[in-house]
Amino acid sequence: MSPKYILVVEDEPDQMDTIVTMLESKGFEVGQAFDGVEGLEAVESRRPDLIVLDVMMPRKDGWTLCTELKS
Repeated sequence: MSPKYILVVEDEPDQMDTIVTMLESKGFEVGQAFDGVEGLEAVESRRPDLIVLDVMMPRKDGWTLCTELKS
């Protein structure tokens, strides 16, 4: 069975590194996006099993991205 794919959408590099390192150490495949616009593009190119989503980000915040993904 292939590992589950988790997309992390986070604009702070230190936070991103911490989250990605933790998830990869548990055997997950991890994608990265650094704002809501990149997050939406990432979801359109590959559907994740889970999204870890920051709320306050440039260009498109997490609330807006979440609303768009739900619709």
